[in-house]
Amino acid sequence: MTAYPRPGAKRTATAREKNSAISDPLLAIHFLGGFERCAPEIETDLLPAEAGGNRRLVADLTALINDVHAAAEIGLWAENTARTTTREVSGMIAAGEIAVARMDGRVVGCVRVRRISGRTGEFGLLAASTGHRGVGVGRDLVTFAEAEARRTGLAVMEVELLVPRTWSHPSKDFLFEWYTRRGYREIGYREVPVDPPGGSGPCTEGRLATPCDVLTLRKDLRRHRDHGSACA
Repeated sequence: MTAYPRPGAKRTATAREKNSAISDPLLAIHFLGGFERCAPEIETDLLPAEAGGNRRLVADLTALINDVHAAAEIGLWAENTARTTTREVSGMIAAGEIAVARMDGRVVGCVRVRRISGRTGEFGLLAASTGHRGVGVGRDLVTFAEAEARRTGLAVMEVELLVPRTWSHPSKDFLFEWYTRRGYREIGYREVPVDPPGGSGPCTEGRLATPCDVLTLRKDLRRHRDHGSACA
């Protein structure tokens, strides 16, 4: 049963969609790097704007985002679809929107955090290295994004979650439930057709392998604070 009930489901998944989707919810840990454990050695901070000109860093972050999302969103995108590009990532860094998590000086994860209107912020492009699972990289990145939003005077945080319209994706179910436990609540969704006019940027419409919806989840940062899931 889908964890994010929505009206308008018109068909069941095709055999190809079912076979191509992941069958193990633990892929969400691949996606977030294992966000339920503690790793005090993780250091997370915003990249300086000038880092947008660091070609090696930009290339590494772009590859990290694309590789992790390709695995966690298998079945949703057409083959060889990139989630983002080096140009986009460079621009986000230059805008002061990319935070990275480091362990022993190495970048092991990233997240985009930005103001989208008034007192509302948004995070996205959350990714953690597959070589650092089970140490809380994803959790720390989300906690940092929320803290950064509060620091800059934002009262609300949003995150968008791409989900298949007519079938259940285990990784997406897992993430929806995890965000809910953190205080996020679905406030709406928009349909994303498979073949609309082209666009640009992350989650570009027109490259999907199956009809999807984008859920918008919102958290009131004044009421909910993260106290850690496995940490005292």
